Amino acid sequence: MTEPLVRNHTEITLRLFREGARLQLRQKYNRMTAKVALALLAALAVLALLMWFLSGSFSALGMEAVLYVLILGWIRIALPRTECKRAYQAMVSRCGGGAPCRELLFYEDHLLVQPETEEAISIPYEAITAVRETKRTLTLSYTEGATVLLDKAGFLQGGVEDVRALLTGAGKGKASL
Repeated sequence: MTEPLVRNHTEITLRLFREGARLQLRQKYNRMTAKVALALLAALAVLALLMWFLSGSFSALGMEAVLYVLILGWIRIALPRTECKRAYQAMVSRCGGGAPCRELLFYEDHLLVQPETEEAISIPYEAITAVRETKRTLTLSYTEGATVLLDKAGFLQGGVEDVRALLTGAGKGKASL
């Protein structure tokens, strides 16, 4: 096998994992929050109509609105954090209890991911469907629905610009680089 063009060593800490997963979870929970908000708004409207016709107390309506805001806040803030922590703990337990480490080797036409405890995975650049970038991470999603997290500070050879060039060279103009 030839020498890799870019080499990266990533130790996936909880902080790094959260940052990498944040955008993906935000998109998922934004949709969920919007659907739940519409349902709760409809329930609040029905309750307001009932209060109007039954000459009930509108203070109960205000308390109901506060409850709905709390539910939406839980969905938007607490639920993604809990899901992120649970996913990270599952990954840590699969790797024997420590922070998972992996070597990422970028070749001319594919990426080779070498986890510590599992078999290496070869991912052709054409299979990469999305690239998300944060301050410290680069997250590559590929066709199996899985993602590869890359620490920007973990480059041993090459850098982020080289990864971008390899991905765009493989026709990844649709990915947000």
